[in-house]
Amino acid sequence: MNDPVFAWDTPEFRAALAQARPGRAFALVRKAAGLTQAGFGELMHWNRTHVGRIERDEVATLCDIYQLGRAADVLGIPRLALLPALLQSPEVGNIEITDYEGADVDRRQFGQVSALILSAALTATASPANAAAPATPRLVGSDHVRHFAAAADRLWAHDNDFGSGGMLQAAIDQFTTAQRILEHADYDTSTGTELAAVTADLGLVSGWLAYDSGDQATAARCYKDALILAERGGDDSVAADIIDALRQQAWTGGRMREALQLSLRASDRSRNERSARLQAILAAREGVAYAAVGDRRECERALAAAWRQVDRGLDDPDDPVRLHYITADEIRIIEAHARRHLGEHDIAAGIYRDTIHSGQHPLRDEASYRAYYAASLAELGDSRTAFTEGLTALALFEGPVKSPRLINEMRPVHHLARCTSGSDAQEFQARFHNLTTAAA
Repeated sequence: MNDPVFAWDTPEFRAALAQARPGRAFALVRKAAGLTQAGFGELMHWNRTHVGRIERDEVATLCDIYQLGRAADVLGIPRLALLPALLQSPEVGNIEITDYEGADVDRRQFGQVSALILSAALTATASPANAAAPATPRLVGSDHVRHFAAAADRLWAHDNDFGSGGMLQAAIDQFTTAQRILEHADYDTSTGTELAAVTADLGLVSGWLAYDSGDQATAARCYKDALILAERGGDDSVAADIIDALRQQAWTGGRMREALQLSLRASDRSRNERSARLQAILAAREGVAYAAVGDRRECERALAAAWRQVDRGLDDPDDPVRLHYITADEIRIIEAHARRHLGEHDIAAGIYRDTIHSGQHPLRDEASYRAYYAASLAELGDSRTAFTEGLTALALFEGPVKSPRLINEMRPVHHLARCTSGSDAQEFQARFHNLTTAAA
């Protein structure tokens, strides 16, 4: 099928670039993609006010070639489409944006015009005048699969580095679009299977971002829809991950036996998957589930199984982006969770501390590890170190990391602060309150 017209492939976009108004040009693409200024800002790590000033061309941020390239990548704008800015002319000839490896995938990455893809793929609703002649559904193919796979990967990558903040609606929009294409478009059997699988991945990431944001009802709906789609797409890896996500929801609701049952089901579902990352994380979480119901022997067995997977190596280049956060340090942190449930609080605190200092981590991971460490110290009654670590974590949550779930992990520190005098306790209370209020 022919590509729909993309916002970067319009006279208005080229004219704005040629007039040295890149902010206006990029605003056209952002709006067509259905991104708010705040959502685009989250992807670029700018605040909404700064995005507004850029789009009004009040600041020269996009006149910097590095920033221009970053913004183009986020919005899925091919680099050759930026030629009018370099030539200072909208007349750049008939450029085929297909002259570099991966160009076809690049132009369908997250942030592109999903609404236009949808309108190109779905049947137009027949008007009363032509209702007797129903339209034929448009055929969709591998290009749509690549678009939605890239969208899911970008969402997972953003969460892996910075948490869920600001990305939930963008994820749900992509998920909804993919679902509608599955329901109404035409495709061959192979494409249908692949599209169902990548739509399941979009449902999983949407559910996770909702869970991380504290929206449990939306998370549950996304997970359940995604699980059906994973079955339809025959993707056992995604299905196992979704079941594990449902396990985490049960855990959050205090239903520990249900959580254990779901954890065992996730492990069973993944038994034929070769990914050491997936096997390690599911085994480690199974250990936590056993610890939560007081079964030390089975907990130790599951943790040992997780470490055997780590020894296999967690560096398979074929692993999907959603599993890239799984490292030896992540397994170590999950073991610490199990130790806390077994009452081994000193051991757990030591694992958290050693992991924090074991090397460089993505900001989301550093924030989470410090939050867990602070909470474990609070449970031990070490108020001084708990407040120090808690304030360090809060600084990350006040900055680039956005995760109401992880902030909530520091409830034990907040409780301790309310019972403790001193400036650190007061500062922690105030900053924790500000973050939880903003996230509500």
